[in-house]
Amino acid sequence: MCAKIVGPLFGSSDKCYFSPVKLLSYIHHLWYYVVALVTILVLLPALLWTARPGGNYKHFFAVGKVWSWMYLLLMGVWPRPGKYKIQHDGPVVLSPNHASDLDIPLTFLASPTPVVFMGKAELLKLPLFGYFFKQTSIPVDRSSFSGRKQALIDADQKIKEGYSVCIYPEGGIPPQSYLLRGFKAGAFKLAAENNVPVLLMSIYQSKFRLGDWGERSSFGPVDTKVLGEFWPNQELDNPIQELSDRCYVALATDLKNNGHTGKLALPLEQ
Repeated sequence: MCAKIVGPLFGSSDKCYFSPVKLLSYIHHLWYYVVALVTILVLLPALLWTARPGGNYKHFFAVGKVWSWMYLLLMGVWPRPGKYKIQHDGPVVLSPNHASDLDIPLTFLASPTPVVFMGKAELLKLPLFGYFFKQTSIPVDRSSFSGRKQALIDADQKIKEGYSVCIYPEGGIPPQSYLLRGFKAGAFKLAAENNVPVLLMSIYQSKFRLGDWGERSSFGPVDTKVLGEFWPNQELDNPIQELSDRCYVALATDLKNNGHTGKLALPLEQ
């Protein structure tokens, strides 16, 4: 059955919104919110204790890993994080590709070190999750220059305090037609100005498990792999742009070599 639906959730179009693929996609996305709420409620005492002001962030991150396993399995996804031992003895900037709402728990499980997440300020509006996000992460208002600037100042302070920071360099989830969208400068500026490495990470299959609203979703494994530590070259005139381009090519090449296709912002032959 097909129908035209107009509204903030579905938009306005003459396309068929009640095809089986679209209907199952909407159900899967709604289940995403149900599972997030239920798993947070189950772990609420531990989350409240570890996220309290003055609490140990490493303990919160460990609880976050437990939440991530619970959440992903209830979503019908079994994570397969690759192992990686960091060579750098100090903070890093973790930069994974971003293809799905599943990427936050996948990053929790795959990161070889506790990281403080930078994420969109809209997450603050989510029940319960928004509270813990405010207590433990760095919200960024992407709609304003001052909001983006303040988020980078906060991230810079975290690095100086010895914490590692996770920034998805695409700045958000791109349309499913992209292999990898162009990178924002923030992650690489943070790394270059503090002379710390970018820890580059690939997340595979997540956009096929839970992609855009209305796109085909599925159950199955999701693999993740840390590609290595990418240091800024401080001898160059523009180490931030060079680091960004180098990381982009490395990440896009790895995704392509592992069966992903789509649009690119930079050519891979450099």
